[in-house]
Amino acid sequence: MLGPLPPLYRWVVCSLALVVCVGLGAWLAWSLPVPALAPTGALVGAALGVVIVGVLLHDSQPPPERLRSRRPRPPR
Repeated sequence: MLGPLPPLYRWVVCSLALVVCVGLGAWLAWSLPVPALAPTGALVGAALGVVIVGVLLHDSQPPPERLRSRRPRPPR
């Protein structure tokens, strides 16, 4: 979805998406009447973060085929 990114930017996008999802999951679970569910919310957020990272970095187009250059045949 994001297109071809340099490796450093891919790492930054992945880590930020995971941190935000884990934080949101823990925060939502903490706001429930039973705050002991915060670790469970963080785990659910991490699982959702992995899915979101997969969607963000997934290419919808297949990679281009490699063109192989042929060496000229030696004369007979």
